[in-house]
Amino acid sequence: MAENDALAASRAITGATQQGEDELVGARLRDFLSGQADIGGTVTAIRIDAGRRSAGASSGTILFDAEIETGGGSQTRRLVFRYDLGGAFFCQYALPPQFAIMQGLHARGLPVPRALWLDAAGAVNGKPGLFMERIEGIAPSTMPFNEGPYMAVDAAERHAMLLDAARTLALMHRTSPEGLADEHFARRGGTGHYLDREIGWTLLELRRTIPPTAAGTKAEFYRDIRATLEKVADWLTANAPRHRPPELAHGDANISNFMYDDVGRVVALLDWELAHPGVGEADLAYQIAGIAHFALLAPPVDGIPAPDEMIAVYREARGKFDDWDFARVLGEWRLAVFASMGMSRLPPELADVERTYWAASRKRLAALVPGIEP
Repeated sequence: MAENDALAASRAITGATQQGEDELVGARLRDFLSGQADIGGTVTAIRIDAGRRSAGASSGTILFDAEIETGGGSQTRRLVFRYDLGGAFFCQYALPPQFAIMQGLHARGLPVPRALWLDAAGAVNGKPGLFMERIEGIAPSTMPFNEGPYMAVDAAERHAMLLDAARTLALMHRTSPEGLADEHFARRGGTGHYLDREIGWTLLELRRTIPPTAAGTKAEFYRDIRATLEKVADWLTANAPRHRPPELAHGDANISNFMYDDVGRVVALLDWELAHPGVGEADLAYQIAGIAHFALLAPPVDGIPAPDEMIAVYREARGKFDDWDFARVLGEWRLAVFASMGMSRLPPELADVERTYWAASRKRLAALVPGIEP
């Protein structure tokens, strides 16, 4: 029952931010692509994949094939259109910087989907969107220990895939954030030190989604969530390693954002909307916390690496591993904030799932931050 409820919760969160594609979307996709000088021919047909999305809560996603007539025949281009949902999940959302970040990282040879065209004016559906090449592989899932690529392999392969996710983070953190989205990074979260800005950015999202005056039967529950997460934010502000230069942080390095080839190697790290100047090790902490979160209501799964194994692989690939006490709290806190935001969307019949996940998040935070009761 817990497993079924967890899957239902995941699909409710994902579905809450997805919009149905009306019958004109295909025509608008075709018109936009036809206007691109490097499309390589005449776009004759658009075929949209209408299957259920098992991942993605902060942006809309359309998978489709474009049939293109060229001078020497025809070709099929497998593409993805990712679009702004107008603050349906994050209110401080900006899609154009994601396009620049993805283009820059792909050009540096990192495993990021190739971003092709930016629909900054919202010609396709009224909000900004970006087109990218489609990565072939098993689609990721927001419940990665119930379905998706990690459950399509045996325990040994699963173990190797998860370690490769940590190794990929280390490679990302070795690249400079400079030259990717400098103006966006400089103003993200307001003014001040980059760590204060990121803490403030996250708090704003929390306060908007779980307001202090929440009404109804959940009012006391949400007051506890707010008070606990605000207290952790105070600890982070007081203990921030301000001597560190900013590093490229992905911001949502959950294992559900990785795609693999047929031998289990990472071919893409997806979803760059939360990228920011930050502490690289916090991405790893977020990833480790996410594994615990995903395993909570999943059936028993073999082959999950221990945190020390993830840390060892990351340290070896990156060549450094610093400020873990702070990074671990920051990663756990950000995951707890975003999970609470997502769970607040659940229907009343799944309230027990929301409370179970929050209790686990609170317990993990209490083990790290003085003054938090488990």
